[in-house]
Amino acid sequence: MAPGLVEAVASELARGEIDLVSLALGWARAAPVVAIVPAFGLRALPAPARAVIAIAIAATIAPAVAADPSLASRNWVLALIAAFLQGLPIAIAAAVPLWAATMAGGVIDAVRGSNDTVSMPTVEGRPSTLGVPMALLASTVFLATGGPARVAMALALPSTVPGSQAVLRAALDLSSGITIALSVAAPVLAASIVVEIAGALVARAASPAQIHSLLAPARSLAILGVAALLLERMAALIALAVRASP
Repeated sequence: MAPGLVEAVASELARGEIDLVSLALGWARAAPVVAIVPAFGLRALPAPARAVIAIAIAATIAPAVAADPSLASRNWVLALIAAFLQGLPIAIAAAVPLWAATMAGGVIDAVRGSNDTVSMPTVEGRPSTLGVPMALLASTVFLATGGPARVAMALALPSTVPGSQAVLRAALDLSSGITIALSVAAPVLAASIVVEIAGALVARAASPAQIHSLLAPARSLAILGVAALLLERMAALIALAVRASP
């Protein structure tokens, strides 16, 4: 670390009237967002870089978090834990549309019979082939439409929701992700039924030995073609879900 960097940071915090306790509470509330929201990089960024992002968010919300009456009455250890738990539902709500986009790509790949997965550091787990571009699209929309600012505003609000209601809200957000994914993939699912019926009719009219080897790749190409034609609509649905999140 460069000499004087700590002193410079402390000086800037003092100039902004941000004490270290407030910064720590803000960091605890922002940490879940940086940890689980794909748009903040996940494994593509080293842990120190993500910690710096969390500190930057913490500095913007520290005064509001320090004034939160639900934290002011606790000792600092319990306050840090409470701040983290308060930030977790917001992080889940922000991440769900991005997870749903990845899931929608996986649903489309499953329908067309593809089981391929890829490793992508900005996407959680091992997404399917179409899951990667869908996830990147959702992350781009999140960043381009002011997603980090919306998250920071939500984190700065005082927590007035009891713990049980926060858990219920997180569960509802997760279940809504399935609805979003199916809504995005629904046109392709409908088209796949038509493709399957057409394939069955062709197979019935032709010799099975002649058509069987061609049917699977033709079905996959047809579904990909439909997905390409409906890409704008799917992108619009993803953008709508992302803008509605914190």
